[in-house]
Amino acid sequence: MKIIFHSSFNFLYSLILFTALGLLVIVNSGCQRDRSDPIPDVSHIEVEVDFIHFDELIRDAWNQGPEGVEKLLEAYPAFSEVYFGGIMEIWSFDEPLDSLYSRMQEFLESPFYVTMSDTIQLAFSNIEEVKADLASAFQFYQYYFPERNVPPVYFFVSEFTYGNVIFEKEPGVDGLGIGLDMFLHGYFDYSVLSFFNTAFSAYNMRTLDRAHLPKKTMDVIWDDILGPPPMGRTIDIMLYYAKKHHLNKLTLPYTHDSIIFEYTPEQLEWVEANEAHIYNYLIEEDLLYTTDMGRYARLVNPAPHSAGMPPEAPGRVVNWLAYKMLRAWIRNNPDRTLEDLIELTDGDEFLRQSRYRPGRY
Repeated sequence: MKIIFHSSFNFLYSLILFTALGLLVIVNSGCQRDRSDPIPDVSHIEVEVDFIHFDELIRDAWNQGPEGVEKLLEAYPAFSEVYFGGIMEIWSFDEPLDSLYSRMQEFLESPFYVTMSDTIQLAFSNIEEVKADLASAFQFYQYYFPERNVPPVYFFVSEFTYGNVIFEKEPGVDGLGIGLDMFLHGYFDYSVLSFFNTAFSAYNMRTLDRAHLPKKTMDVIWDDILGPPPMGRTIDIMLYYAKKHHLNKLTLPYTHDSIIFEYTPEQLEWVEANEAHIYNYLIEEDLLYTTDMGRYARLVNPAPHSAGMPPEAPGRVVNWLAYKMLRAWIRNNPDRTLEDLIELTDGDEFLRQSRYRPGRY
């Protein structure tokens, strides 16, 4: 059984494989999609997304006692294993059911859970709009990946651990989980947690809201399709993140770039105005082909700003630049398909094929 956890604040890839699975990616030909590209008509694609409020089902089950808990485990065995064993880390199926009942009962009665439950109800009073946004994304997902299933979506409370998880619901069929307590910015002050985890710092906290939920949810699907980030040269890692940006642009075509790239409008304006300077900095500092993680990690991972650049330069600026390179690759390789792009992992080959020049695309 595969489980891929994607934290909304920690973008280091976390993968647990209980069974080795091969990825068969069959994609719609054509790579185009940017603000200037036409949005494909997907009105003929019907998707039915099964939205499961696992957070509510848990409360109902525990109110019925151990029998209710047993019925919940029987009805949702795969996600129950993921949730109680992987997310909450309080129980496994080889333990007595009574131990799960008592441990979870304590959690459900805690002031933390009561507060989180009330806050989630307030923040997601428009949950139907969230579902509509996800259903729209899955329509485009089916357009580009017709052979992959539209996963059922499980809403849960993660105790501030994971924003999203993709797992094998059954052989060949994926399921998707969304930790609603990781998308409460504006309703919950995440800064109270920053003392224990710097990932809740202000530059990350801004993106832990309802507006970023669809994008971050699609991110975990791309984690599954693309695999973990490569441990090679900076340009190889840049290519990886450029693909994720591109796939999000394909499936979330109405979403603003400030969400896709997780930048403020001011930060977007800065990178657009300084594209050539960013590229020249990478060349001058010999950063494109370095394999020194200590040098490139500060440029590709979340940070208040990109090291070595002006303070206005947002974090992960090289990932944004990589997307500009990808746009050049698409325009200069019109016969290449999305499958070709996904399979391309050599950053040097990618850069040469793109014939990238700052500001041209």
